[in-house]
Amino acid sequence: MLRGLLRFLLRMWAIFTVATRRLLSQRGLALATALGLVASVAIVMSIPLYTDAVYYKILQKELTQVSADTEIPRPPFAFMFRYVGSLYGLKEWQDVEQADVYMTERAPELLGLPHEETVRYLRTDNFRLFPTEDLAYADVKDPLAWVNFAFAGDFEEHITLLEGQMPAVAVTDPAEPMEVLVNEALADEFGIQVGEEYVTFRRVEVDDSQRMVQVPVRISGIWRATDPTDQYWFYRQTVFDNQFFIPEESFHLRLVPLLPDEVAQALWYIILDGSEISSSDVGWLLGRINAVQQQAGALLNNTRLEVSPQDALARYRRQSQLLNVLLYAFSIPIIGLLLAFIGLVVGLSVGRQRNEIAVLRSRGATVAQVLGIAALEALLLGLVALAAGIPFSEQIAQAIGATRSFLNFTISGDLRVAMTMASLRFGIAAVAVTMVAQIVPSIGAARHTIVTYKREQARTLRAPWWQRAWLDVLLLIPVFYGTYLLQQQGSITTPEETGLADGPFNNPLLFLIPAMAALALTLVILRLLPWLMAGIAWVASKTKSVGFLLATRYLARDPASYTAPLVLLILTLSLSTFTASLAQTLDNHLFDQHYYKVGADMQLAELGRTDESLGLGGGPLAGGDGETGGAAADSDVIPVTRWVFVPVSEHLKVPEIEAVARVGDFPASVQLQGSWRDAHFIGVDRLDFPNVAFWRRDFAPANLGALMNALAVAPEGVLLPRKFMRENAIRVGDTIPVRVSTYGLRADMNMVVVGDLNYFPTWYPDEDDPLIVGNLENLFEMSGGELPYDVWAKVEETADPETIVSDLRGLDLFVLNYFASRQRIAEDQLRPERQGLFGVLSVGFLAARC
Repeated sequence: MLRGLLRFLLRMWAIFTVATRRLLSQRGLALATALGLVASVAIVMSIPLYTDAVYYKILQKELTQVSADTEIPRPPFAFMFRYVGSLYGLKEWQDVEQADVYMTERAPELLGLPHEETVRYLRTDNFRLFPTEDLAYADVKDPLAWVNFAFAGDFEEHITLLEGQMPAVAVTDPAEPMEVLVNEALADEFGIQVGEEYVTFRRVEVDDSQRMVQVPVRISGIWRATDPTDQYWFYRQTVFDNQFFIPEESFHLRLVPLLPDEVAQALWYIILDGSEISSSDVGWLLGRINAVQQQAGALLNNTRLEVSPQDALARYRRQSQLLNVLLYAFSIPIIGLLLAFIGLVVGLSVGRQRNEIAVLRSRGATVAQVLGIAALEALLLGLVALAAGIPFSEQIAQAIGATRSFLNFTISGDLRVAMTMASLRFGIAAVAVTMVAQIVPSIGAARHTIVTYKREQARTLRAPWWQRAWLDVLLLIPVFYGTYLLQQQGSITTPEETGLADGPFNNPLLFLIPAMAALALTLVILRLLPWLMAGIAWVASKTKSVGFLLATRYLARDPASYTAPLVLLILTLSLSTFTASLAQTLDNHLFDQHYYKVGADMQLAELGRTDESLGLGGGPLAGGDGETGGAAADSDVIPVTRWVFVPVSEHLKVPEIEAVARVGDFPASVQLQGSWRDAHFIGVDRLDFPNVAFWRRDFAPANLGALMNALAVAPEGVLLPRKFMRENAIRVGDTIPVRVSTYGLRADMNMVVVGDLNYFPTWYPDEDDPLIVGNLENLFEMSGGELPYDVWAKVEETADPETIVSDLRGLDLFVLNYFASRQRIAEDQLRPERQGLFGVLSVGFLAARC
């Protein structure tokens, strides 16, 4: 047995020696293979590193925002377990003690994260507070305040004594005053001074009878929080206004023997450090949180976990896993291209070694031994690639996190990128796949002896396996079906409002189908290429060019010699071109989406002043025939609010604003075939609108200048959607009745159709009512006064919208709200799925170019 083991070890050593020498003898090919492996492993590992880092950042932000909503600056990984006696009944200390020991000593350890701090807090039910001189009237007078007694762990380390000193531990004599700390707010409200004595009362039930409990107190000090934003504070400071803080020993020595139900609330606030957590840790952490929560409830019934990152952690894991799958789907073509490169290099290496392999086989070497040598070579290169790929993958993840657009890495990256076991497993899986890609070419070579190898070397014996399996034709089936699905989905550049929610980033078909089409068509070309070369060789045979004839006949007879390089070349060029085109299309799509929704660089929602606010009084609006009566008290006269606006040119006093235009958006109705139909009226200043509005040539058959000129020729002119005109048999030159009613004013107008359009900024054909675009000034004249409108502005590219709005308000302009296109674009560029996609595309493009 020992001899057999020794023989096996010697055989393995021989295989290792041969594999090492073969790698050293082909240093160039080995280096090229190693570079391809490093790129593959680094890209594969970078995706989970990025998704984990970006969603951890979102997790921290979400937990911080939740804390801000409650006005308490809680740490992200804070856990608050609480029993509320007012809901579930007051408890004795003996009922709470076991849960207190568990929550203080065991729970932080069981949760499994590094422990930072635990705060214990207990308080009694409310007592009535009286000065000692009012003691005789306690039953008939209102108390000075309602207070309760409380203690908290390490309380003295987080407060500042304004007066007095920390309270001493109370004695057991119930007649002796118990020293307490009072909050600064309560002391200021009632003029409480250090050294003063008070009496607290509370009625309790004992054995179906009631008795009055009296606790005399002495004010030993007045306190305030040293830092109200410190993570120690589990409640807002106002909660402590009516609480007397005492040492924990005073609680046990004085209140526990005195009260039958001394615990009105018990709270345990556990703060842990989650800075090193990753998505792969969420599963066990959620399990531990649930276990601690259940045990706490078992020890003290109705103990609730009221603050925790539990829900946010579940979302963090779900979203990171989903983005992982999505980005891997998008990166399949890139990884496939790298595998093709590895296969090509390994194929060249195996091609140079085929004669050696055939000799080994002819001299008795088994297929397993030949493949063992190849597997060991692949393993050695894979280990090198894994070791080198780890730091490269972290850098790639940082680059993806800094991606603003295609090949644009200008976002300041503050991602916490840390290698995790999950990412390492992805790297090991990538090494395993690349090992297969390296071993597969050796399988075919290992089948040949020296005789069959020389015969195949003379001429290719049969077509490659993918041609025999008709893989190229089979790949066209999903390509055609995927193309059909994409056509059904429509163009990603169509300005639809709902596109902002999902968009193209959740649809891997957008990238997979073109990549698969490129591969399928490349294989089809390779199937046809030998026939094409044979045809060219036949033509060459009719000429006197011997070199041309020999070259074409060689290409026709031995396609295997150039298949792999040609596939790699075609795929590299096609995927690089498609990647750059897709990135440009998505960038244009993002720009158009937001500019179409806002309408310009900025949209300012403003209000003017009413005549009442200016002291001018409201004007009358007559009913009936529209004529005003002579008496102000006429029952047919309706008071109407008149609006007064600062000239729109005042906006130009802000240096960052380059041009402005008034745009009014009002509900309207249009009469069609005798019935009124709801519509959407947008009034514009025809001279100013072209200077600020976002416009594309496909929005209308005519250019924007021609449309505005048409409105200038006819003040009562309007523009209508082409589809609406076609459905209702309306032509340019027709007159249509239009009614606009808003802000108590109504305008009945006969409008002339002077042009048509397909789209108009801020209007969505599939969701909104029919659009009517007209002259804003004409609408004001027909309404009898100006109406509130928005202001669209063109601003400098680097302008800050908040600063602009602040400056406008400083000019006494009533800016209620604003929408900024560039700001929205910048926010959208930070979406994890968009950053991930553009980062993967950029890294893949650079890898393909290299």
